[in-house]
Amino acid sequence: MTYSEFKNKVENGEFSCIYLLEGEDAYFRERGLALLKNHAIEQPELNYNVLFGEKVTDQEIISSLTAYPFMSPRRLTVVREYYPKKEGWMKEYFSNPVKESLLVIVNEKPCDLIKKMPNVQVVECGRADNSIIARWVKGTCAKANVDIDLQTARTVAEYCLSDMVRVDNETQKLISYALFKGQITQEDVDLLVNRDSEYKIYEMTDYIGQKKFDKAFTVVKELLNKGEPLQKLFVSVYNYFRTLLHVSLSELSDDKLAAMLSVPSFVIKKAKTQAKAFKKKSLKRVVDLMVETDYLVKSGVYDAEDRIWYDLFAVITA
Repeated sequence: MTYSEFKNKVENGEFSCIYLLEGEDAYFRERGLALLKNHAIEQPELNYNVLFGEKVTDQEIISSLTAYPFMSPRRLTVVREYYPKKEGWMKEYFSNPVKESLLVIVNEKPCDLIKKMPNVQVVECGRADNSIIARWVKGTCAKANVDIDLQTARTVAEYCLSDMVRVDNETQKLISYALFKGQITQEDVDLLVNRDSEYKIYEMTDYIGQKKFDKAFTVVKELLNKGEPLQKLFVSVYNYFRTLLHVSLSELSDDKLAAMLSVPSFVIKKAKTQAKAFKKKSLKRVVDLMVETDYLVKSGVYDAEDRIWYDLFAVITA
């Protein structure tokens, strides 16, 4: 179920007994939980219980789920970051859940075991497409009587790597800045929206793919001028080109690739687009070079800074 479908059902008073809010975007996970808390129960101070997956026992979950709601049609039990390896208590309870009790499991990472259980409504809380986020930014600005065109709103999404927590914070910052003039421009976004090193790596890679080597090198200098350690930059570049190589060679799905490489799904989608700008041989050559550098630097054969600069030039002209 998409987040939009989930939101519409909850706002219309349609509830399931068991939800799995799953995905890397904390904004959607927390907003989804808030929706249920606001619409499904009354007296939350008496009918709302939060448990944590690392420490919780089966009996604690069952006790919370079977407690009768007080002055409310339902009781809400939340279990955060819960990744069971066996069905255990779930097999019986999920087959016949208590109707007056809502169970909400809030997970950042996938858990196939929970998804396979009966009566589970899985709500996708992954990062939204930039076009959808751009419309959200435009709508949020409009509510504050501030105008922003869709292309500029899309830039906000791109600079924030589609992370809705960051998009929300940066949008509020832009609204405050532009409140009196009534409009947010591209110049405002460039001035105010923070672009972290991960976005800069994407930006640099885009420039490399377009053969704009001068702009790629400018991005490297910007990162270093902002205090980004050279070795950290090297690791970021290596990890990203390693991802590009894997997505260019693999036939696995985005989710399986993301799990194998321990990265969010949106990174795979972005990498697939960028990998098309490179020949597979070029990607292999860059990754091999950086693996060799890692070994030679750790072995004391080369000075880290000198060798890393050599590799960065090799990457920029990949």
